[in-house]
Amino acid sequence: MKTELWIIDSMGLDLSKGAKRKLTSNILHQTPFILAVVLCLMLTAAVWADPQQLRTGLEEDGFYVQQGLFYEFDTVELASQGKLLSCFGNNAGSAYLVFSLPAAQDQDTSLGSEKLGWPDEIASAYDDPDIENAPANPYFAPGGWEYKLRQDEAIILITPLPEECKYYSFINYIMFTEDKPGKNYQGLPGMFSAGNEETGIYHPIFGSIGNSVNMMNIKHSGESEFGTEAVIVISANQTVTEQVISQLKAAGYGEDMINVMPIPAEVYKMGLQKGADTFSFLQRVSQPVDKEAYRAFLDNIAELSTVYRVTPKETVEADPYQNETVTPRGTGVHEAAGLKDPMVTLDLIRDELIEKYEADFDIEEFSTEIAVPEGLTAYFMDFNAKGDNRDAMYLMTPEFTLNSDEDFIVVYGVNHTATGKGIYSNAVLYAKPMLNGITSIYDSLYQGSASAWLGEDYPDADKYYVYKMARTQMDEYTALIPYSTGNEHGKFYGADNGNILLVAFRSYLEDTGTGASYYEVVYDRVMVFHRK
Repeated sequence: MKTELWIIDSMGLDLSKGAKRKLTSNILHQTPFILAVVLCLMLTAAVWADPQQLRTGLEEDGFYVQQGLFYEFDTVELASQGKLLSCFGNNAGSAYLVFSLPAAQDQDTSLGSEKLGWPDEIASAYDDPDIENAPANPYFAPGGWEYKLRQDEAIILITPLPEECKYYSFINYIMFTEDKPGKNYQGLPGMFSAGNEETGIYHPIFGSIGNSVNMMNIKHSGESEFGTEAVIVISANQTVTEQVISQLKAAGYGEDMINVMPIPAEVYKMGLQKGADTFSFLQRVSQPVDKEAYRAFLDNIAELSTVYRVTPKETVEADPYQNETVTPRGTGVHEAAGLKDPMVTLDLIRDELIEKYEADFDIEEFSTEIAVPEGLTAYFMDFNAKGDNRDAMYLMTPEFTLNSDEDFIVVYGVNHTATGKGIYSNAVLYAKPMLNGITSIYDSLYQGSASAWLGEDYPDADKYYVYKMARTQMDEYTALIPYSTGNEHGKFYGADNGNILLVAFRSYLEDTGTGASYYEVVYDRVMVFHRK
């Protein structure tokens, strides 16, 4: 039975008793050959890759080890419950996973909110009463998903990888930084306060740190980047990283599955003191092939993953990483180079839309612009990057409103996936001030959508798209806009007439291994139609 549990764990499956019984039953009904192969894998897994052995080895090597949690973080659901101040521009239709880390050794616990139903941060398991504690992290619900780090600490994540999907990634963030003396943050875009006089008063940066680890570059067990297992090591100290990797190998984790995600200690304010920066970590998962397996993955990820906060018992001398050399954006070839008369084509779509609707609708037209700066730029600008990711290119419209149930939106432009500028692209409707993603249109829905406006025989028609967002189904290329009032899922799953809206566009992962260059794509367009 112990061997059976090992293989279940190593395959990244549901570890509930019912699931174990079901898996055992299924295995026993397979052919003898398959059973032999599975048993062989079981025996291999039983010998190798033991999180508990890793913990023991780290403790014997001079580290305190505290266990955290890795789980799905649904910002729209939590905001609808009144538990979050922002949805952070969630990519509607994609999932996010985050850490919940315990406080550091000899650090005060950040207290939750009884009013909002948030518990306290996980208290440190190591608190020497003879040592004055460092101040708590500035609390921002949920406690533990943003945290300070000593320059010599490390975080270890051992996690199953999702089954086949369009995209997944892991990335570190600088989450909050302390307010600059004398600067007024009130009213600045995306700004709000966290913390108090004891912790310091902070504001969000939410800017990415370096490259992501994604399914194109991840080191993992097994032959596939899907459905296998990976280890993530996060640290600002190279000496500590080397010690952690040594213990991972001793516990059976192969070097070919260990991914290091460095934090450049000389760039950010590391430490537990008042005013030190706080950090966060996100996994994104988008567009699974098997939606049931995807849901099971998200529902069980906390039980299937292991998270350790690793702190040296004696301070380790600084051995910082340099700021990471990121993958450059761009190929040197503009998207327009592969299209026949793109400006003529886009203007033709525009003219056809105006001709069809101008008699009954007033029309607003919007171009798009770069939505957010990249993480390090945001940090130096003291600007909220809203969870940027260098894997993506982000474009955004100005704000607008829908004033009646007959008003609607048309998004149109070049299909960046079809032109090779990304593995997927989409358009998402957002409502302010929560920046809650309401309606998402993925490029998988674009096929054929431009032909009605360009004609079936128009050259490159499949490299363009024209899609509506509306209250009612206007045609087969319409995404519905749900209301906020009375929404059965929660009020931030929709928007009412008169709410301030905007549309944002993403394109993920060009062949270069990062997001496309903002200067090599044709920007998406938006038209808003208001019933006269």
